[in-house]
Amino acid sequence: MSEDIVNDFEFKPVIIGTIISVILILIFPMGILHLFWVMIGSAVSGFLTVNSTKYALVYGAIIGIISSFFMLTVFTIPIYVILGVFGGFVGKVIQSNFVK
Repeated sequence: MSEDIVNDFEFKPVIIGTIISVILILIFPMGILHLFWVMIGSAVSGFLTVNSTKYALVYGAIIGIISSFFMLTVFTIPIYVILGVFGGFVGKVIQSNFVK
């Protein structure tokens, strides 16, 4: 059986990761720190997901896209998506290694 992202989509990790990322972006509005805030929000999202790593990567990309709108330039979207995917992967790896 293959996994279907439409049926297995979890809103809780995406919403919590997005809220964390957006709050940090709004509280600390320094340019280079936005990259770390996106990674932190995505890592939390990857940590909270109960599905496979593939879902954590998708959730991180979604958080990266949403967070990139706060920079108000189209050139940051790929960077935020890449860092979001990386953060989701890191969160999922931490979950799989430290949560039994």
